Amino acid sequence: MLVVAAMPIWIAFDPPGWDVAIYHAAIRAIVAGHDPYADAIAVQNIFHAQMALHPSASPPYSYVYSPITLPFLRLIGAVPAWLSGGLYWLIYLAGVLAQIWVGMQASEDNEHRYFIYLAPVAAFFPGFLANGIVLSGNIAYILYALILLTAVMGWRRSTWRWFYLAILAASCVKAPMLSLVVIPILTARRQWVPAGITTAMGVALFATQPLIWPTLFHHYLQAVELQFSYNRDFGCSPAGLFSGVLFDHGIPYSPASFVFYLCYAIPLLAFLLYLSRKFLSGGFSLRQWIPVLLVGVILLNPRLIEYDVAPLALPLALIGWRFLASFTTTRKTILYLALFFAVANNIALRSWDVWKLSDGPLLVLFFVAGSWNLLLRSHRRPAAIGNSIEAVDITNLAFHS
Repeated sequence: MLVVAAMPIWIAFDPPGWDVAIYHAAIRAIVAGHDPYADAIAVQNIFHAQMALHPSASPPYSYVYSPITLPFLRLIGAVPAWLSGGLYWLIYLAGVLAQIWVGMQASEDNEHRYFIYLAPVAAFFPGFLANGIVLSGNIAYILYALILLTAVMGWRRSTWRWFYLAILAASCVKAPMLSLVVIPILTARRQWVPAGITTAMGVALFATQPLIWPTLFHHYLQAVELQFSYNRDFGCSPAGLFSGVLFDHGIPYSPASFVFYLCYAIPLLAFLLYLSRKFLSGGFSLRQWIPVLLVGVILLNPRLIEYDVAPLALPLALIGWRFLASFTTTRKTILYLALFFAVANNIALRSWDVWKLSDGPLLVLFFVAGSWNLLLRSHRRPAAIGNSIEAVDITNLAFHS
């Protein structure tokens, strides 16, 4: 009730929907028969050519989703703006709530009584750090909700086809989301083939676009490049932070950043597979595995921006809680976690650049802490547990244990 009461006041001081405005501009351009990428690039070029006249103004952003999404924008453009906008915001709200709901599914019974009070404010702390990005209206909130909800369906019913369809749809909008296809591999058996087929289809959908829309695709790549060269929007992933350092020193960030990404992404994926074998053999439950799994899988995204870490608010808090609870009392766990939260946010809120510099290392720190805790649990649990349930659907059993 307090959050709902605070929202109108917050919106009065910080108008929402800045990403929705970008989508709306692209729709208007398509309806008018224009190239949405070229129109936005022209605006960006004019702004940066005259940047000395307005040094404190916020730079314009362009539509940076691939051409395969444009036919859908054309369909939306045929609907009255008040109707399409109203429906979008309703779906968006449902997506935000769905992310919080999925995060709460990972809480144990003894944790739920505390985390139920954190859930209402989770949307305002993406990546554990305060940020008002939930007001943006970015479609990532809907896409992550769709992926996470279908993942829960897969864990509960051992049915993954809807998850793979969600991954394909999300990758058409944001290609890096294809990395989330490893979730079934890491939580269920016999998923390598469907995950591989889904990956191949996602890559094929992206690779055929320059053949179907050569000019639009070229302009799309230009728009993506300007996200980096004009707006320095590399994100907070290790590869993104590395690219930002190279960019600031006038050093080409490609292909060095890609090599750097592979140097940590491959070992990370191998370690996730190792942990998943521990999970599948009964070393720890799915509720214990989900937070670490989500942080690790999202770290596989080479460009993490604030929307990508939004689903991690509750999982990160759960990792911190469980790490501290493994060697201290509940009261001290609450105290230490609150102190860490306050210090981390006090540092991150100094500036937007500091926020990104803080959140990247924070994700790695929480992943290491969560992994250590899972390995500790797996060593404590008798090895006989894994052998005693081989004939049972391990994912369903672990989810409810």
